[in-house]
Amino acid sequence: MSLKDDLPKPLHPLSSSPPIMQSLTLPVEVVEGVVDCCSGDATTLLAFSLTCRDIHPRSILVLYTHVELEDRDQLFDFCDALKAKPERQPIVQSLLIYGEDFAPYPLLSMLPALRHIKFEGGGEQSILQWYPSTLLCCRRSGSSIRNLTIRDYTFSTCTAFLRILSAFPTIENLACMSLYVEKKGEANPLVQKSLSRQLRLRTLNVSVSTVVSV
Repeated sequence: MSLKDDLPKPLHPLSSSPPIMQSLTLPVEVVEGVVDCCSGDATTLLAFSLTCRDIHPRSILVLYTHVELEDRDQLFDFCDALKAKPERQPIVQSLLIYGEDFAPYPLLSMLPALRHIKFEGGGEQSILQWYPSTLLCCRRSGSSIRNLTIRDYTFSTCTAFLRILSAFPTIENLACMSLYVEKKGEANPLVQKSLSRQLRLRTLNVSVSTVVSV
């Protein structure tokens, strides 16, 4: 018996080449579904777009379709981003703005496909009131908007509220929830008449927490 026969035999035969690892590939629909579930989570969507080339287009699409802005700095930062990547301007369809210290102009002029805009305040302490020049700019730039939601704001008068509505004459669906009016009384008849000629609403959803005479 040779010395080689006395050596212990390996439990598994040695291979001359390492095994080939097969990568697992998920269906595109599953990957896109995961990205879609992160809608509203800008941090995660941005991470997706930066770390994976394959899901970058989908991440950007979801990230820009619905945009939320919390202050004036974010507004101007977003404007700068759209100027740097103008091909992304038509992606934005929905815009949510928190607070009362800034208006969506000049952002509206960059969003030809914007359909829904929502303003959300902080209740009785949030006063929504824009300068006439701002109202005019919104009126000229927001012709694509069809849905308007105003929630948790206070208006100085009924006329001030109607003037905000007059800045979006093409809306078809209007939702007003938890609104307050500081001074009771009827709105300016001229403003009422002008607005009644402009608006052609299909749906109206009104929920008030303080009843006022108008």
